[in-house]
Amino acid sequence: MSNFVLEAKKRDLLKKEASKKYRKEGFIPANMYGQGQNVNFLIKKDAFEKISSKISRATVIDINIEGDKVYQALVKDYEKDHLKDIFLHVDFYELKKGKPVIVSIPLVCTGSPIGLKKFGTFEFLKATVKVECLPEDLVENIEVDVSGLDINQSSCVKDLVLDSKKFKVLDNENEVIATVVASDK
Repeated sequence: MSNFVLEAKKRDLLKKEASKKYRKEGFIPANMYGQGQNVNFLIKKDAFEKISSKISRATVIDINIEGDKVYQALVKDYEKDHLKDIFLHVDFYELKKGKPVIVSIPLVCTGSPIGLKKFGTFEFLKATVKVECLPEDLVENIEVDVSGLDINQSSCVKDLVLDSKKFKVLDNENEVIATVVASDK
């Protein structure tokens, strides 16, 4: 299920000064929330930065803390210094097999709408869909085929092709994902 593994080490010192020291040593302070006791640990800055552009909030990551225990988790939140372009802190949410999780899964449009050939304008309005599912059913993204959209046609949440036994969609079913509108010309 997970293609990403982060090696981590335990973090005993939790003060602000300690976090600054860890960052200078090439680590990012991190926390794990979700299933029982919270866990404080450090991940290598380079390793996280390497995968950060390839993951979403629906990507399962294996976190191996000093070989003692491997957690499956999602990135819950992070703090970043955007001026220096560095991660300051990462929060993870621990997953438990068989226990449902609520997550926003990215939507990816595929195909080219037929309305574009008629000089329509394509608008992608919804980037994610919120679902409830088991961790073992999580997917990186959900494809939305927009090739059939003509001028003044839309694709809505209810049009998503999802296994209703695995995914419970929590967003409004009439919310528009993508549309093709007539051009002003």
